[in-house]
Parts: sequence; C-alpha cells; structure tokens
Amino acid sequence: MAALVCNTAPTTWDADTIDSNSAIEAVTSENTNSNVHFLSFEVPIAFLDPGVKAPFKAIQQLFDHLQSSPEDAAALNATYPRRGIHKTAATSNPTSDQKLTIDLSPNRSESIPSELSASLSNHGLQEVLTFFNTVDQTWSTRILDSLRVLSGGVDLTPAHRAPQVNFRICDYNPQTASPESDKGCGAHTDYGTFSIIFQDGTGGLEFEDPNSDDTWIPIPGDATVVLAGWCAVILTGAGVVAARHRVRRTPGVRRLSAVLFVAPQPDTVLSPLAGLPDLAKQFSRPVKDGELTVGWFKEFMGKKWRHREGNEDLDSTADLMSQDDEIRQLIWG
Repeated sequence: MAALVCNTAPTTWDADTIDSNSAIEAVTSENTNSNVHFLSFEVPIAFLDPGVKAPFKAIQQLFDHLQSSPEDAAALNATYPRRGIHKTAATSNPTSDQKLTIDLSPNRSESIPSELSASLSNHGLQEVLTFFNTVDQTWSTRILDSLRVLSGGVDLTPAHRAPQVNFRICDYNPQTASPESDKGCGAHTDYGTFSIIFQDGTGGLEFEDPNSDDTWIPIPGDATVVLAGWCAVILTGAGVVAARHRVRRTPGVRRLSAVLFVAPQPDTVLSPLAGLPDLAKQFSRPVKDGELTVGWFKEFMGKKWRHREGNEDLDSTADLMSQDDEIRQLIWG
C-alpha cells in the first residue's frame, strides 16, 4: 500500500494522493519492504499492507458459538478467572460500550485445556490464534523500527525483549442492551506501544484530529491501521504522538474487528529513554523521576477502560474524569 495522506481538515482519506496544502509526508523505515507508513509526527496513524487477512468468518463463528453455548463460554472464562476472556457486558448494560469481546494472549491460550481448545477450534479458535501469532511474528519488529524512524532515532527494542502481546476480537453486534446506540467503543487512547487494527470492511473506526479536539476523521472500513499508544509517547520523550480513537456503531449493522496490542514488558520503567534529557522536561515529576512502571500504568489506566466497557465498577469516591484526561494529568502534570 502506498503512503496515504490527508487534507488539513479531512473528512475522508484518499489513497496515493498528496495534497500540496497538507505538507504531510509518510515516514517509513529504511527497510523499504516494511509497508508500514506512519503519516508524520502530527498524524499518529499508519496504514499497513499486512499481506494477511483477518479470518473474520472464523471470528464470527467463535462469537456465535460462545453466545449459543454458555457452558463453553463459562469454561473458557474459567481459564482466566481474574477477568474472564469472553466479555458480554453490552448484552445487559445499555451505557457501556456496545460490543462483545474475546481477549486472548499467548499465555492465556496455553492455559486453555486441550479438550476445550480442540472443541473451540471446531468453531474458529485455532484459526484466530494462528492469525494473531503470524501478525505478531511478521510485523511487531518492523513497526518498532518504523517508530524509531518516526521518533527521530529512539530505539524501543530493549523495552520489548519480552513484550506484552494481547489479542482482542470485537463483535459490534446489533443485539445488545442498547441496540439503537452508536457507541461502539468510547473515545480513548491505547495504553501500550502500538496497536494493529484489522477491520471487516464495515466503517465506524474514527480518530481524533490532533489539531482540533472532538473533530473525528473516519477510517475506511477495509483499512488495516497501526496506532501508537501512551507507552510509545513516554518512552520516546514525546517523539511519537498517540492516536485518540473511537468506534461509532451503525444500528442494525454487525461489525467485526481484530486487534493486536503490543506493550513493553511490565517491569519497564515508564520514563523517556536515556539520551532524551531535553524532551523529558515536559513530563510530570513521576515520569521524569522514573517512578512508574509499565505494569503499574496498565493497572491504573485499566480501571477506566474496564469501566467504560462495562466490566468493572469504579469506587464510589473515584474521580469521574475521562480516561484520557486522567492519563494526561498523570503524564504531563
């Protein structure tokens, strides 16, 4: 896929078109075969030509089976009792994100009993896992390299010797507690280093114009995109901008997506990497002093996203500021 560029205040994306007024150029790694095209510091999104298609037929089969087989859904959730794997809060909570999710990882996959794994593989599980493992092995290192170029030379590889890798499939199913709601996924910025989002061809994914709050730019439904997250922002000393995004649901239309999340290992100190003293001055004291770890940050931030998704209640005394506002306050002070 060639580099994609946008107008200064775009409403749609145009492939292979450069608008002379936008002054946005694709940033790629020296590896010209990487096919990772970040759009610049100010446009924190990349379009990816992955060379592999998400198995949306298998994804739909897996969701449909778990919905129709509560025994298998319960058995799958029992393999990760802390928070479960198949999450269906939207079927009973009209104010949460109106989506169903299945959250997996290499470690969680290995904990699924062989008999259950074999049974669920008849309904798409193994095909889904094979897809995610292929994407991770093929693209994670290349994307880290592209982030190095985009950030002006910050090497994130040491923080990803043993990265956290998570697989999520999403079913924006019309049959939820609020079928007329367009709130598929509330506005947020991902916590990790980067996320790769595969879509089934149905529109709805949007990202916020970094130069205009609450101006939302639609992403084509057939595009595979890469978004940077908060960990990338901090570790590169703000050399990378994170992409705030959301999903708008079309009532009555089913939409499927598959997302690969990559973050540094949990014990990584969440502070600008060595050699970035000038850039580091803009961060809050806890960030500059290296008081935060990636693992702590994920748990701190996760309370808000789990609440938004309907999977966790906030304490009655909790500050109800948005997830992104809370993180901005923590990071920038």
